[in-house]
Amino acid sequence: MKTKILFLLLSVLPFISGCNNTEDVKTLLVGKTWRLSSFMYNDNVITDRYPTANNVLEKNPNGFYLKFNENNKFYGQAINCSFEGTWSANGKSNDLSMNITSSVGSDDSQLIASDFVKAVKNAYSYKADDNILSIYYTYNGRNEHMVLYVK
Repeated sequence: MKTKILFLLLSVLPFISGCNNTEDVKTLLVGKTWRLSSFMYNDNVITDRYPTANNVLEKNPNGFYLKFNENNKFYGQAINCSFEGTWSANGKSNDLSMNITSSVGSDDSQLIASDFVKAVKNAYSYKADDNILSIYYTYNGRNEHMVLYVK
């Protein structure tokens, strides 16, 4: 039992402690392909807005991803829309800014795809470890976050 409690405490430590400088942020984010897993509100998966989310994600295995580069540029793909831009993050405050500077393709007709792009545009904070990235954003005035995993 003590081993399980210790494991649980060690598992959440990266989320509690966060990063403490820009280099740590880059070590966590850069060089990985981050794939969308879910949208969350109050630690619950948002299913009412995206009732077919799992189906859409399964049918688009090369979509719904973000890649962060060392030079503070990022690339992303929804379904029919790819985009790129600049990003900055503060490892002490966990602030995150993502600015889409160009996009190619049409607006996605699937709500989950267009909301993925909106979440990137409205990002303001993050939590991350080596395998999970949560990006916090505002959606219609409320704070939500999307969870991404290393693909």
